[in-house]
Amino acid sequence: MNFRLPKIVWVNVGLLVLFLFVLILPGEGGLSSFFRGGKPLSYSDQKAGIELQNAFRNVYNSAKGSVVSIRTKKTEAITSPYQYFDYRTEKLSSFGSGFLIHEKGYVVTNFHVISDAESIEVIASDGSVFPAKFVGSHERADIALLKIKEGSGLKPVSFGDSDKIEVGDWAIAIGSPFGLERSFSVGVVSAKYREDLDETGQTHIQTDSMINPGSSGGPLLNIYGEVIGINRLIRSDSGRNTGIGFAIPMNYAKKIIQLIEENKGRIIRPATLGVMATVPLPDHRKALAIPADWKGVLVYDMDPGSSAESSGLKRYDFIMEANGVQVKNINDLREQVGIVGLGGRLKLRIYREKSLEELTVRLIQK
Repeated sequence: MNFRLPKIVWVNVGLLVLFLFVLILPGEGGLSSFFRGGKPLSYSDQKAGIELQNAFRNVYNSAKGSVVSIRTKKTEAITSPYQYFDYRTEKLSSFGSGFLIHEKGYVVTNFHVISDAESIEVIASDGSVFPAKFVGSHERADIALLKIKEGSGLKPVSFGDSDKIEVGDWAIAIGSPFGLERSFSVGVVSAKYREDLDETGQTHIQTDSMINPGSSGGPLLNIYGEVIGINRLIRSDSGRNTGIGFAIPMNYAKKIIQLIEENKGRIIRPATLGVMATVPLPDHRKALAIPADWKGVLVYDMDPGSSAESSGLKRYDFIMEANGVQVKNINDLREQVGIVGLGGRLKLRIYREKSLEELTVRLIQK
């Protein structure tokens, strides 16, 4: 008995052979031509874009070994929505970002990233996890210093001069938004000195680089791969990025980091001077014999029992310097008070009754 395949099988085999022949047929007649061919645009067409793309790759490759994720854990009480007294405690994790500043293992991040944490871990770019010790922090500046063991394989960052940035400069952020480690985003400097964003009164770099929850504490880089700021906060009604992010200028941050190192183990708390002061008007200058070209702020009132009053500062004192830094406006004075913090001492150079004087103010809790 001879067995024969049904005709329909032979038809299907023939169609399959024909399809394969068309698929691999060389030249324009086959589908294989869709998978060959050159790039739609040549290198010469896209030379500028390719060079810029390579520049961004260089920045990422240079910085990725310095940027870390910060994982913190703390115990919180979780209450049942159905029974008021039914609750349990659970150790919850949260994420932020940071970067290595010294080969001895010092890592910088935001204070709010590690605030109230019971344990802190640093996660390197290769996935290695290191327990971190709290070195100190500055609450008002929102900067914290951590330490991991030496020889971690991480590379310290290079610092740029944040005073030399300009609006329109490239601003590149690397961090862990929503816990997504080593996320890279590119934007520009939108504003150099954005003031009065919150109660700290300190200035910030504004950028449209993508900063989201979890990006806090990561570096803001220039096109040379240098750190020009510490990513800190965003302006948004939803809590998500809207293209308005802010970073702490690195030149200011370095002063704070040095102060933290000098006060290891402390959380430097916010302080107030307790004065109302302003840049004097021409009539004020004439009445108080203040030269027209002198920079400073004029004290016109102060809080009773404040640091200023307790240390001997008086109404109509003209403050010219604070801790050796020229005071051009009230924000300059506020910044120096913020740097010193509660319990610190502020050295003022003042003009009082036609004579220059030095006055040390101890910043106390009112």
